[in-house]
Amino acid sequence: MKKQENLIELFELPNLRKGVFLERPNRFFSFIKYNNKIYSAHVHNPGRLQELLVKGRFVLFSKSKGKLDYYLKAVKINDEWVLIDTALHSKIALKLIKLLPEFSEYKKIEKEKSIGHSRIDFVLDGIPLEVKGVTLVKDGFALFPDAPTKRGFRHVNEIIKYNGMLLFLIFRNANEFKPNIETDPEFSKKLSEARQKKIPIYTVRIKFDRQKVYYAGKIPLADF
Repeated sequence: MKKQENLIELFELPNLRKGVFLERPNRFFSFIKYNNKIYSAHVHNPGRLQELLVKGRFVLFSKSKGKLDYYLKAVKINDEWVLIDTALHSKIALKLIKLLPEFSEYKKIEKEKSIGHSRIDFVLDGIPLEVKGVTLVKDGFALFPDAPTKRGFRHVNEIIKYNGMLLFLIFRNANEFKPNIETDPEFSKKLSEARQKKIPIYTVRIKFDRQKVYYAGKIPLADF
C-alpha cells in the first residue's frame, strides 16, 4: 500500500480466507469458490454492490456463525481491498470518535439510540451521529447511496431535526464525496438540505490491506 506512513491502524481482521466470488442470488446470499469447492456466503450489506461483486473477483471471508458456510468481508477491485461488511461500520466509527479531534470534546458515547422515528448509530453528549458506508466510486467521486434508501433519507431527516452530525466512511480511493443524485434524488436533496443547514458532514477514508483496517485521512465534499 502506498503512503502507509500516513495511515493510522484501527484494528485487525485476522485469519480471513481468500476465494472467488461467483454470484449473488439475493441481497444477503451469495456463492463463492474456495479450494475448488462452491460454498454459500452471507452478504451483510443492503447495497447493490454491482460494480464490486462481479463473478471472478477475489473475496475475503470468515467462517459464518449462521446457517451459511461463510461471511463476506471484502472484495478486491483493481489494487484495493474494499470492506463490504456493514456490521463493521459501528466498530470503525467508534475508533474514529476516539481518534479524531472533531469528536474530542464529547465525553459520553451511547450506541444505537432511538431519535425521533429512527435508530441512530451514536449519541455523543446528547448529539446524534449517524454513520454511512460508501463503496461506490465514479470518476473520482465517492457516491452514496448505490441503491435507493428510504431509511437513509429518514436518518438524515432526523439528524437535521435534532441538529446532529453525519459520518461517511469511504472504503475506496476517491477524491471527493457527493450524494448519488442519479440513484436517489430524494436522499440527495435531503443531504443537500443538511449541508445548507450547517449540519457537520465528515467524510473519511478507510483502507484495508487484507488484515488491518486503517484511517487514511479525510476527503472533501464536492459541490452539491
